[in-house]
Amino acid sequence: MEKPKKISENFFNMDEVKFYSFTIITALIITIGYYSGVDSYFLGWIAFTVAAFSVAGNDAIQTIGTFIESKKEGRLLPKVLIFCGLLYIVHLYGWKIDDGEIHFHRLDKFEPSKTYNLLQLLSPFVLVVITRLKAPISTTFLILGLFGGNNNIEKMLTKSFLGYGIAFSIALIVWGILSVLYKKDYDGTRETEKDSTFWQTAQWVSTSYLWVAWLLQDTANIAVFLPRKLSIYEVISALFIISIALTIIIKTNGGKIQEVVSEKTDIKSAKAATIVDLVYASILLVFQSWNNVPMSTTWVFLGMLAGREVILHITTSKDKPYLETFRQVGKDVVLASLGIAVSIFIFIMSSLIYTKDSAILQFIPNQIIGLFDSNMTLKIH
Repeated sequence: MEKPKKISENFFNMDEVKFYSFTIITALIITIGYYSGVDSYFLGWIAFTVAAFSVAGNDAIQTIGTFIESKKEGRLLPKVLIFCGLLYIVHLYGWKIDDGEIHFHRLDKFEPSKTYNLLQLLSPFVLVVITRLKAPISTTFLILGLFGGNNNIEKMLTKSFLGYGIAFSIALIVWGILSVLYKKDYDGTRETEKDSTFWQTAQWVSTSYLWVAWLLQDTANIAVFLPRKLSIYEVISALFIISIALTIIIKTNGGKIQEVVSEKTDIKSAKAATIVDLVYASILLVFQSWNNVPMSTTWVFLGMLAGREVILHITTSKDKPYLETFRQVGKDVVLASLGIAVSIFIFIMSSLIYTKDSAILQFIPNQIIGLFDSNMTLKIH
């Protein structure tokens, strides 16, 4: 019989200690650099590096998460070569046609930042910690929200919630039809068999398709820390940093947040993962062409998975209680909603502290404001 783990082993896991120690030290370096007057250009690159790792970690579940889940035993090198290769191809092409910019017009409505405030620089660290806690937070709201202003926040929220509803509805239709036409694939009556060569190959294609669609939407979430126009040396450096983060994510099989995908029905099958990727990527590309307002791809992904779970448990004869299905779906929504709440709270704090003409600022002591922006002086009437 396996001996139960000690409480100290659960709460003081060495990997956790190393992770949080490194995170705190890096955050302190940025904070000290900020107060020491280090040039915003260099602070932006540090924040970009942290954001690259945190965004890759958080959003891995919605891009290569299904691929990782079904190919955990596969070799590392082919995965890295394919996904890092696409990363370079897509961004270098975008950099070429968009005159040195790599955000694919997602930042067109955002004013370029010549300087960064402390909350903007530390937002990637909040994302790192929340991702470690396995909460699928929206990187769009948490990071871009601090750069966008009230008008952009409202548009991003509207588009993201609409995306959840549309993805949920499409999933109900797609998997409702599939569960009727191919009932044995979803009700557990088909004997377990190895995925055919066709579906193995199809999954590589569908995941690559999804990876490109996601890059077009979410690269802006980390590119916001860089100058809008990059030299060839800067863009290569940025892509190298992202590729290192991606390699680590693939090597660790998605990290802790991968459980959001792992607990879903039948997702380990190459056929099931291929269909998920194709549907999700197509939804993202539709929104990509709709307008250039950034949106939370996390909410679109969760909406699709929720719709898929609900319809499969309604149309199949599986023994899993409906209450358990809605518990899983509800848990994802609650965690994502908490992520939005944290993002909006940080946005409000940033607005209050860094917006000089806000009426609410007069109720906040100058000493507190000075902790975040030593150059700001309040005129209280």
